This record gives sequence, C-alpha cells and structure tokens, in this order.
Amino acid sequence: MLRVPLSALFRQGDKWAVFVDRDGRAELREVEIGQGNGLEAELRAGLEAGERVVLHPGDRVSPGARLAQRD
Repeated sequence: MLRVPLSALFRQGDKWAVFVDRDGRAELREVEIGQGNGLEAELRAGLEAGERVVLHPGDRVSPGARLAQRD
C-alpha cells in the first residue's frame, strides 16, 4: 500500500491533489486517498511507487513551475 505525506496534499475543487516532480517541473496530479494517521494518508489512486511529491507546496508552486530540491 502506498502512502503520501499529508503535508503534500491540498484541495483542488472538491478533490485532493499533489504536485509531482516531473523532470524538475511541478506537475499537478489529482489523487484518491483513504485512511490517514495524522502524518500520512493511504493512496488509492493517482501516483506510482517512486514518484516524488512536493511537500508544503504553498502559493509559489504552480503547474510547470521549476522545482529545486531542498535538504
């Protein structure tokens, strides 16, 4: 079962979404989530294992924005 950090999730209309790092650019992706534990949520659809999501995306991240990895 895949999990996604709650800090990566945000509402997009009436659905949940994340930004995925796609070749250094932000890609908006709708996801379907299940149960959560306060830190993570079960991921039912929308991402594949190994895909990297943007944590705490904020207002500066939009589709196509260039991403920089932070430690």
